[in-house]
Amino acid sequence: MGSRKAIEDCGHSILEKFEQNFLLERVENSAYVKMHDVVRDMALHMTRKRFMVKAGKWLKMLPNEEEWGEDLEKVSLMHNSISAIPQHMKCPKFPKLTTLLLSHNSLKEIPGSFFEHFPNLKILDLSHNPFESLPSSISALEKLTVLLLIRCYNLASLPSVLKLQALKKLRLRGSGIKEIPQGLEMLVNLRYLDLLAMHPILRNPEQMREFNKLEVLEVWFCNMGDWNMYVGQRKRLHKYSILVCPLYRSKDIPSASSKLVLFERIEIIFGDAVMLPYDIQQLHLKHCYGARSLNDIRLRDAIHLKGCTMEGCFDLESIFSSKCDQLKKLESLTLRNLPDLTVLVGVGESSLSTFSSLKEITLCSSHKIKKLFEADRALHNLEKIEVNHCLQLDEIITEPEGEGMSTNNDSLKFNFPKLKTLILSNLPKLKAICSENAVMVCNSLQVIEISNCPKVKRIPLYLPQLEVDDEGKLSPSNTLQEIRVRTMDWWESVEWEHPTLFSMLKCCSTFAQVLQSLQFGVEASCWLKFRYRYAFEWLRSGVG
Repeated sequence: MGSRKAIEDCGHSILEKFEQNFLLERVENSAYVKMHDVVRDMALHMTRKRFMVKAGKWLKMLPNEEEWGEDLEKVSLMHNSISAIPQHMKCPKFPKLTTLLLSHNSLKEIPGSFFEHFPNLKILDLSHNPFESLPSSISALEKLTVLLLIRCYNLASLPSVLKLQALKKLRLRGSGIKEIPQGLEMLVNLRYLDLLAMHPILRNPEQMREFNKLEVLEVWFCNMGDWNMYVGQRKRLHKYSILVCPLYRSKDIPSASSKLVLFERIEIIFGDAVMLPYDIQQLHLKHCYGARSLNDIRLRDAIHLKGCTMEGCFDLESIFSSKCDQLKKLESLTLRNLPDLTVLVGVGESSLSTFSSLKEITLCSSHKIKKLFEADRALHNLEKIEVNHCLQLDEIITEPEGEGMSTNNDSLKFNFPKLKTLILSNLPKLKAICSENAVMVCNSLQVIEISNCPKVKRIPLYLPQLEVDDEGKLSPSNTLQEIRVRTMDWWESVEWEHPTLFSMLKCCSTFAQVLQSLQFGVEASCWLKFRYRYAFEWLRSGVG
């Protein structure tokens, strides 16, 4: 079929056709799809001689031997409590069986002859099982293309994989193995290789040279020298998720859904070469030290960078010490627990292009920063602003130096045409969302949350789409769905820039009744929801 991307595109196309014909349906609040229960039951009934599916049936043992027909092609026994496999199965070989799924069970041991029953097996998933070893008979599965051993924590080693020449996908994420399986370097057909075990098992980057067909890689490098050596010789990959960390493995390394590099507990000194792949899309720095800004890393080639996350980097004073024009594709910026952070862009002119593509910014637990960023045309793509637990922050959007952007009745207008979510919480010194003579024009705002920000006295949001007709119904063009606040006292005292918002809410009978009841009850978080864009509903936290 070609490259992995071509395979994925073909798969998505097939899924879309199934969904359009109602054979699959979307899982709510998820990226997954599922088969309708009736369709699934019918499909399993029609294929019962070829497919055995007993997933999630609370099984403690393998199905009875009479259920293992010789015509079986696929078997799924995942998400059960199977703890043992009989030492001597009387079943004959199953020449047609190509898929065996045994993940999420309690298997402590697999008999030595077990895999001899499945000479034509292609897909084997043993993930999330507590066994300590695998029988040598697994080495005889010469037609195996996929072997999944994800989070087999007790697995200390693997038998030789030299004969598994057809293997295309091997995943060892979170397994307990401590060294590269014997013969791995000979598996020249590998396209997906995951070596993110609980221990750093890749001792020499030279071992990666032989995998000419590799398209997806997940791996752990122990030191910067090995990492830089690999970057200098690596081949083009479709996706990768790479950890560079000297000691302890991170518990939450994302799977290879893009091109990601995570530096953890690494000292970064200005002037030292910290190489990045030219096609990197996601950069994570976690508990690193030495670097005062991202300019201490070689970013000049990272022109495809879309996401950046920094967490627990105690020496970081600014994200960029000066303008960084090459990051024109940066869409997401997540900043957590940066105790020395004072500004986003430090000395030098703030570049318009640095944040021109930024869609999301999250800032939390960074207690020295006082201003978030300067409002200019570079922020027109922002869709989400979330700020919480920043003790010294007193203003979110600061007025740009020089002349204002546009004025109307002496008010400065900051336009955020795509902003959908604004969350501000636990900011004890926050006095202003933007300067006193300014308003934020938000045409697409859906969610507003302001909680535990006691010094905020004015909400400078202007929502041109929020209009009410003569009957008190919201305009169909309204996008606002939720307003979340913490206390009624604050809600009643705050001044809204939007001329009619507060009066609209007070005229709403549902809102007025709940307002009255809350005044005599415990002050709790409250959600005001705009249902179906036409009516109001006020919900106390924890209700509904």
